[in-house]
Amino acid sequence: MKNNQALNMTLLCFDPIHYPKNEGVMRRIHYGGSEETFPVENCAVYNEDGSVSLKYYNPTAKKVELRYRLHNYQHSKSEYRKDPDFYSRDFIVEPMTLEPDGYWHITIDPGAGFHSVYFIADGVRVINTRGPYGYDGFDIRNFVDLPDDEDTQLHDVPHGAITREIYWSKETQRYRACWVYTPASYAFSDRKYLILYLQHGGSQDEVCWFQSGKIDMLMDNLTARKEAEEMIIVCNNGYVLKETENGEAREGRLDQVIIQDCMPFIEKKYRVIADRRKRAAAGLSMGGGHVRRLVFGHPELFANVGIFSSGECFPIKTEDMDFSELFSDAKRFNAAMDVVYITCGEADSRYDQTVADLKPLQDQGFHIQFQGYLGQHEWNVWRYSAKDYVKKLFHDEVKNDEF
Repeated sequence: MKNNQALNMTLLCFDPIHYPKNEGVMRRIHYGGSEETFPVENCAVYNEDGSVSLKYYNPTAKKVELRYRLHNYQHSKSEYRKDPDFYSRDFIVEPMTLEPDGYWHITIDPGAGFHSVYFIADGVRVINTRGPYGYDGFDIRNFVDLPDDEDTQLHDVPHGAITREIYWSKETQRYRACWVYTPASYAFSDRKYLILYLQHGGSQDEVCWFQSGKIDMLMDNLTARKEAEEMIIVCNNGYVLKETENGEAREGRLDQVIIQDCMPFIEKKYRVIADRRKRAAAGLSMGGGHVRRLVFGHPELFANVGIFSSGECFPIKTEDMDFSELFSDAKRFNAAMDVVYITCGEADSRYDQTVADLKPLQDQGFHIQFQGYLGQHEWNVWRYSAKDYVKKLFHDEVKNDEF
């Protein structure tokens, strides 16, 4: 599992199988017109014992360090809740060792999870282009992935397709891109499909649910076992900026982009069931706030929502949102909504407030499901959240619909 091809099948990573395998093979590169040769190696090797061996080529550096965060999923929930810092400590900085081949070496055992790792050469953070890397934190960063779930890996099942779509946004007066996953059967059928609008978190982008979340792998594997319904998934960029007359950027509203711009485009181009009970939305962190506004602000369009580790926890009313009417009556709410699924990592600073926000609603009979996961504010939590959420979708009996 550790060397599964899925790890390197992202938009920014190169599959290590393409690298020369025999030691000592040289590749010629150019630095300002000069030429240099060096041995080309796979710089992220996943070992059978669960550790990862990393390499970084920089023969002239005097000091190279690796910065990463240690995770530990092996402890029970009770131990974990007593000492959340045991699960996710502060960043660790460890020295790497320079070998005669010009590569700096280190082997780490960070535990299960998706980890950002930072190579620091002579005090400056650098990108190791020979190891897995991708976009997060408004930046390109290296990562290692030690999943504890086989469903985020590539298996011998039918695979869906991922397509980048470009559409015009009236909300921003600019073109926008979204990424669309279609199930494996889509290309070979003429039927219409369920749909999920899935949002990333703060400092991420519309690619992250594929690159880091492996949502396409999850869906391929779940639908192959018939544990989830086949559905189209649309991932939009959550940052909505409109240019003002004086050239400054002003923040717009993602719910308006999705409703006015993206949904009409998708429903015209793709075979989608245009029914509120066949539509769902979900998002992590910042994206959780986005889909809360989208679904609870527009129950005439959506009946399903998944909110993962939302930065705003679960308020009913804020300075710019008021869902008091929808939440004024539990019976009406339950009739309007099919799946409302809220999650959070148990070491996340948002956990206690989310539980506190939800308890009075659950006590009043609102059908809101909550699940805590071992983890902090991180991809392992969001992968499991998405996996469990899609398995719940589109199974409820038909309800009378007043919207």
